[in-house]
Amino acid sequence: MSEKWKFIVNPNAGTQRCIERWEKAEPVIKKSGIDYDVVFTEARKQGKELVTKAINDGFNRIIIASGDGVVNEAINGIMSFPEKKRKEIAFGVLPFGTGNDLATYMGIPWEPKHAAKTLIEKTAVSPSSIGKVKYHDTKFEVYFGNMFDFGISSLVNLGNMAGEMNWIKGPSRYTFLAIKKLVTVKQRKGTIILDDGDPIDFKLMLLAIGIGKSVGGGMLACVNAHPQNDFFDVCITQNLTKPRTLLGIQKIFKGEHLNLKGMQYKQAKKIEVTLESPIGMEHDGEIYEEDVSSHVEVNIMPQAYNVLYNTEHPSMHWLTEEELKQGKKPDGVATKHMKHWDARIWQEKN
Repeated sequence: MSEKWKFIVNPNAGTQRCIERWEKAEPVIKKSGIDYDVVFTEARKQGKELVTKAINDGFNRIIIASGDGVVNEAINGIMSFPEKKRKEIAFGVLPFGTGNDLATYMGIPWEPKHAAKTLIEKTAVSPSSIGKVKYHDTKFEVYFGNMFDFGISSLVNLGNMAGEMNWIKGPSRYTFLAIKKLVTVKQRKGTIILDDGDPIDFKLMLLAIGIGKSVGGGMLACVNAHPQNDFFDVCITQNLTKPRTLLGIQKIFKGEHLNLKGMQYKQAKKIEVTLESPIGMEHDGEIYEEDVSSHVEVNIMPQAYNVLYNTEHPSMHWLTEEELKQGKKPDGVATKHMKHWDARIWQEKN
């Protein structure tokens, strides 16, 4: 099957700098000679609709030039198709948003020309897992490809979407928003059950359920996760005080938070969470505020769709589809030649 590339560009991403980045990237795409088309989003939550149309129109390379929110919309568009059809599609990202957490594990650099060249010339196709969330209170369901989280992280994302502290440019805005939200956050009591095990009681500061490693502009909440695993990595703040959380914010960006008192790090294929009161929950940077919930169930869907990953990713080793069929397992801890945080810095600067 010949490759037909559809680029879906969100002009408002990256504090409205995405369009400038796209204008630098497109000449590289034209020069490559690939068969491609481009469409721009005109409204929030339009990504799913555009992806669905692109696939129905015969495009088999779906590329999002945006931040994590439209990326999540696109993933939900792909997951609306049967598995057989999904296997014909490869999903990629040009990281032209602010946080770019999902793009981090794909290994695509941020500089527009370099990003386009890497995507077209240095990527390969391999399966990745998907998470499926069921909101029992509202009967709402959604998929995510990187991280499902709530607590201070979702409050930070809501603040970012509302334009708070927008004079701070780049991922560092998430850090300052986290500190701001920490002052007023109300910790909810909750219970989490991992794989039908015994309930774990906790006070919610942060709960992160990861396919990928990072959330909120590079916070390595699930530092040992790998998108080809058949399980989630789960970061639970069981009883973390605000001062200790402030220390954790400093440590989490380099994945050095796992030994903090009050922090638990687990792995599971199925997770059920019940909170004393509803809260907005984040899926890859997208929050559906009308569907706040106090009871959710999250299940892993191994190798559910295909992604385009950088074969020269400096920190993460991806397995080919053939290697996965042979029973080989990915290693979220092992690295190539740099730690994952350093690799993200490399991506931002290249």
